[in-house]
Amino acid sequence: MSKAKGTGLALMGAGTMLTSTVLVGLLFGYGLDVWLGTLPLFMFILGCLGFVGGILRVYRLLTRPE
Repeated sequence: MSKAKGTGLALMGAGTMLTSTVLVGLLFGYGLDVWLGTLPLFMFILGCLGFVGGILRVYRLLTRPE
């Protein structure tokens, strides 16, 4: 029973991790774009990097050996 509960928490954490990495990438990119006047170049690049990083973190979280 505890294994199912741990799996649910891991999946909830995975969704939070993915969302937060994308949002942080977008916010940093937006800040750089406003500072440099290059709207939306860095927002797009860092948003994509945040998405890739989030996918890698979720993959590592869900495939770690028990």
